[in-house]
Amino acid sequence: MTLQNYLEYFDTIYAPTEPLFRLVPADKIDWKPTDKSFTTGQLMSHIGGGLRVYGHGIATGSWGFSSMREIFVRNRSQDSLAIEEAVQKLQTCYAEFTRLIGGLTEEEFNVGEVDTPQLGRVPRWRIAMLGAEHHINHKAELFMYLKFLGVEVHTGTLYRG
Repeated sequence: MTLQNYLEYFDTIYAPTEPLFRLVPADKIDWKPTDKSFTTGQLMSHIGGGLRVYGHGIATGSWGFSSMREIFVRNRSQDSLAIEEAVQKLQTCYAEFTRLIGGLTEEEFNVGEVDTPQLGRVPRWRIAMLGAEHHINHKAELFMYLKFLGVEVHTGTLYRG
């Protein structure tokens, strides 16, 4: 996979995210499906923030945390954002993500390695794929929140926006 292919792929999986955020009912920002789940406002904040974390981690090896336990504990106090705040964070973090990843050379992306709390030392392309997986998983989680809340969504909403 080339760096350009990866960025184009990520654009495709990112595109429906903002439209999903905008489908969240404003009065359901504090709703969550279980006691141990993110609220919708926290989940949207986490999706945006994840882009920043993965962008810096992939590009520089700086994750902002030293262990998975640390990030799990930090996630428990994830900030909750209203829809427009979450959209702004999403846009800002995605711009940062694409700038950081897009600043890598083809060789840095495909051959370079980085230390990660998640997988140990791995090629950048591999942790970049985990970053895509992280985004897809949480985007699908928000999609299911919307279904639970009675918002009319379908497969096209998830993949095309």
